[in-house]
Amino acid sequence: MRRLAALLVPAGLLVWLAAPALSSRPFVPRVVEFGQPLDASRWTRAGDGTWRSPVVRAPKRFDLVGLRWRRAAHGEERQARIRVRDAGGRWQRWTLMAQDHAGGAGAEPVWAGGADAYQLRIDGRPRGLRARFVNATGTATAADRLSTALRRGAHDALAAIAGTQARAQAPAGGRAAPAIIPREAWGGDQCKPRAAPAYGEVQLGYVHHTVNANTYSRQDSAAIVLSICRYHRDDNGWRDVGYNFLVDRYGQIFEGRAGGIDQPVIGAQAQGYNGVSTGVANIGTFSQEPQTEAGVAATAELLAWKLSLHGAPVAGRVTVTSAGGASNRYPPGRAVTFERIAGHRDADKTACPGDAFFAQLPQIRARAAELAPQFAFAPPAGAVSLAAADPTLDFPQPAQLSGLATTSAGAPLGGTPIVVQVAAGSGFVTLARATTNSDGAWATPLLTQYSRTLRAVAKLPGGTLVSSPTVDIQVAPALRVRAPKRVTARRRFTVSGSIRPRRSKVVLEIARKGSDGRLHGVARVPVRVRRGRFSAPVALRRPALHRIRVAFAADRRNGGARSGDVYLRAVRARR
Repeated sequence: MRRLAALLVPAGLLVWLAAPALSSRPFVPRVVEFGQPLDASRWTRAGDGTWRSPVVRAPKRFDLVGLRWRRAAHGEERQARIRVRDAGGRWQRWTLMAQDHAGGAGAEPVWAGGADAYQLRIDGRPRGLRARFVNATGTATAADRLSTALRRGAHDALAAIAGTQARAQAPAGGRAAPAIIPREAWGGDQCKPRAAPAYGEVQLGYVHHTVNANTYSRQDSAAIVLSICRYHRDDNGWRDVGYNFLVDRYGQIFEGRAGGIDQPVIGAQAQGYNGVSTGVANIGTFSQEPQTEAGVAATAELLAWKLSLHGAPVAGRVTVTSAGGASNRYPPGRAVTFERIAGHRDADKTACPGDAFFAQLPQIRARAAELAPQFAFAPPAGAVSLAAADPTLDFPQPAQLSGLATTSAGAPLGGTPIVVQVAAGSGFVTLARATTNSDGAWATPLLTQYSRTLRAVAKLPGGTLVSSPTVDIQVAPALRVRAPKRVTARRRFTVSGSIRPRRSKVVLEIARKGSDGRLHGVARVPVRVRRGRFSAPVALRRPALHRIRVAFAADRRNGGARSGDVYLRAVRARR
């Protein structure tokens, strides 16, 4: 009996060690995030004009490191370079850190792969400098390394017996689709999105590089993806990892932002164009060194599949509208033409995806064009329409929206969920929901303060999403104006009023009745609005009947509007 118990103890210990991680997924250690403040005031000036830090030992071993600092008053952008020391004491080459694309001041993260120390070179000495670290390999501390080794060994042993290791799956929907490693396989459960995914369109694809050393192993790739996800979510403040997909130098393709690899999930790949594109990040730095043959082939196959899936041509160009943004090369509202497969630098102010990889884009486009005919996707199994009873509204009048959901054969789709979405920034945001009746019809009112570009999205049986053509509605503000009915000529009085929704300025229009019996304009006076209210001093020169009204000129948010007319008579002063 004692001998049996002795044999059972190691087996029980094995199960206990593996229990937290044993599943159909590969073993993924617990992610650790930490930071370190840095004082750049004592750094030394290097021969190239940059400021160099001493060797800095990190509080724990780290796999990914990025920088944050306080933005200078003049908004100067700084370049940072880093080299890291691995646990064996070997220093890597200096790596240029990409400028921060999160709207803050700092440098994008680079992969370090279990480093314990680092050194920086920065253009200038920024204040409020702080290093931000992620460890995704379970090696942050000595205790973590021991626990990770025990649990990984136990998990692998039991997984081999049970045959539970997860493998990359080929997505359904197209012939010869690429194998894509799902989020659960790289530890996506440790980087859950902050919010539900938003959906847009896929008219083109943007290619990136992640800016890290190209010496990582095939086994490192999943941890790199998890580290980038945690940094994007927790340090950049994004809802999830920025890219829709990531490709490593070995040709492995990883699912990025959650929401469905076959859906038009809005990422954060190209400011101003996220709602009309998909983003593919290649893991590595390709400024001088090109992407591998395996990485190029995987990127071409992925984009051929993804663009074809959404009915977008792989070859040629497409014109889209810029939504603006600080890093965007083009102002909001500008029509911009891109290649269907473009580099990040084509759209935004960045060197991404590096000179060497950017030079490989023609090769990727040619390969994708050759592969595209293999991906024969059936048209959507249904359609949804959207109409506005009146596309021109006076605030606060609601928009009365309606439409139909049908199969591809035209049969009604009853009980189909519908969402009404508004174009916002570079994507679409849900504003209202409805469900179709037995005739496939749906209707809903929509209260909105501003002019909108709307679309309806239906979830068909089987989960496929289809969207309607967009519909524009114009909302004119409500204007009110008040003035006395009788005033003395040449003496000041006050005209006041309000505008809803609030806008910053209106124009006061004054007309006088002439001897011909007609009204003739005599003044147009710009008036500032504060908190939706305005007032202006006015003096009428001649005794006569006058008309006063207030006008608002159309802008990006609202249509033009005029108030009702107010009539008043100016009389001579009594002597």
